[in-house]
This record gives sequence, C-alpha cells and structure tokens, in this order.
Amino acid sequence: MPCPIPGAPEEPSEISAAIERQPICVGSTVASAGELGDVLYYRSFQGEPGKVSVGYYAFFSEERPWGNNWLTWTVLPALAVDLVYTHALLVGPGVQQLAYGKGDVEGFRILYSVEEDGRLSADHAVADSGYHREVRLDRADLLSIEPGRPTVYSRWWSHQLGGRGARPGDLVYRRCYGAGAIRPLPPDIALDFRLDRRAVPARVVPAAALLGRPASPLPDDLRGSAVDQGLARRPSVAL
Repeated sequence: MPCPIPGAPEEPSEISAAIERQPICVGSTVASAGELGDVLYYRSFQGEPGKVSVGYYAFFSEERPWGNNWLTWTVLPALAVDLVYTHALLVGPGVQQLAYGKGDVEGFRILYSVEEDGRLSADHAVADSGYHREVRLDRADLLSIEPGRPTVYSRWWSHQLGGRGARPGDLVYRRCYGAGAIRPLPPDIALDFRLDRRAVPARVVPAAALLGRPASPLPDDLRGSAVDQGLARRPSVAL
C-alpha cells in the first residue's frame, strides 16, 4: 500500500494543518476481504470564507466478495463474482482491476466549517452507496458512532462508505486516522491507482488536477451537491 510521500514535504498551510489534525474514522458493519491502508489521503478546496471541502481517499488491499454477507453464505454467487469481476479464474486481474487499476480505493468528501480557533466542524459528507450512487451523510450520521470523531462506514463487501443508521456497537472494525496518517494526495499515487476514474465522491478538483496536470475549472457534474458547488471556486493546494 502507498504510504510515504516522495521528497521533502512542504510546510502545510493553516487549513492543511487543520485538515491533517482532524480525526476521521473508517469502518464497516460487515466483515469483508481487504485491509485498510495506513494512510488516508486527501485533496481540498476552499470557497466562501469559513468553509472547506475535503475529499478523502481510503485504500483497501483488495476487493473480493468473501466475508459475512449473503454472497458468501450462498457460496456460488461469491465464487461467480470472484471468477470474473475481482479475480479472473481466482488468480489473474478481473474486470474490476482491468477497468480501474490495482487495489480498491473508496472516496468520500466532507464539508467543514472553520471555527474561529481554526478547528474544523463537519457539516455533512457525500459517499457512495452499495449501488455506486452518491448519498448525503448529515452531521448526525457522521457523529453517530462517536461524537468527537466523524466516522464513515460500509455496509457492503465492496467497501463503499455511504452506510447510515449504525450504532456504536454495530461496527465489526473501525480504523481512525489523525495527525501523521492524513496526508495530501501525491499525483504519482493518483496516477498509479487511476483516481481520475474512481472514488468519485472524493473528487473536489478536476480529474486532470488529481494527476498533476493543468485543468480547466471544475465541471458542474463533478462539483457534487448544490451546497458543495459554491466551495469549488478557489483551490487550497494540498500537494
């Protein structure tokens, strides 16, 4: 899994430092294949004063349909998915890897208010459902597991992080990231994992900008909800 950022890191801006201090947790209500990476990468955009939109990228070692789910319980559906979608003949790269690149990457973005003391307060988030449709997670959803640390979680073997309705005891695992483990997304990792075409809910900059290339202003279809559209005017360069 990618961890260190090549080269000497630049001194982060005040908003970047606040983002990297802000604890974020990722979990699941179902046991599934694949382990979470050690680093939660991000890109950010600032718009109107006192607001910042942050897109987070959570890396999993693999995406396979085995775990505590109906596909596994009935055996044959999980085997069929594994034979074609995740791993061709259980060994080679399947359709998922050929189309999107290695590993599994899930994205989500959080809209924060910046308090007077510089701390961030989560307003709402956007993530994928199990049907790859963006869903809004309100502040109450983000803080339902632990009031002090926003938590996104999955209810599906394929790791999408738009789960809702869970209580603290419902998660089978949860990993929390904080200072040192939340880092700006480097273009080489974005290119290696083809993030210009996956983890779309995390996209707060145009796809080309993720890869370190010049880009035109963010298109309307990548700006997310109407609330977030006003936050995509001016970049807070995080690389």
